[in-house]
Amino acid sequence: MRFPVLPAAAVLLLAGCPPAGSGAPAELSVADKAAIDSIDRTFAPMAISGDYAALVKAYYADDAIILAPGMPAATGHAAIEAVLRTFPPITAFELHGEEIVGAGDLAYARGRYTMTMAPPGAPAVADSGKYLEIWRKQGGSWKVTRDMFNSDVPPPMPDMTGTPAPAKKP
Repeated sequence: MRFPVLPAAAVLLLAGCPPAGSGAPAELSVADKAAIDSIDRTFAPMAISGDYAALVKAYYADDAIILAPGMPAATGHAAIEAVLRTFPPITAFELHGEEIVGAGDLAYARGRYTMTMAPPGAPAVADSGKYLEIWRKQGGSWKVTRDMFNSDVPPPMPDMTGTPAPAKKP
């Protein structure tokens, strides 16, 4: 008995496809991707302005969680604003979005950032790194529900020689 190869291959391919009308969410529309990108572009100018209360309200969902480097996770607007206030004043900041992918009311955005911070009484600090955000559409608008970022700049290494640093001259 000969096994018909072409019909068998077609059956196998179709078996892996979800049935029509299965309720799977539609891929993110061009308009949704543009909306997320547009909101993402407001983050850096708002961070530079230092108006963290407005930034958190505009950008993050009420139950959002931020995963900042060197800190415990912060949940909710008040905790996220407190985390953002721990950073020195930001004098330059750019986000470089690399992808926005999603379906239905969930999406993720991945990209890179560059920033300069100005700690009071210290030289400016340049930083660059990457971020990953999870977005959720709520009531017709997109908000970040999870935000994680970390630096590509290695942390300063402690002096492991045991030699005390030379005293500064007055």
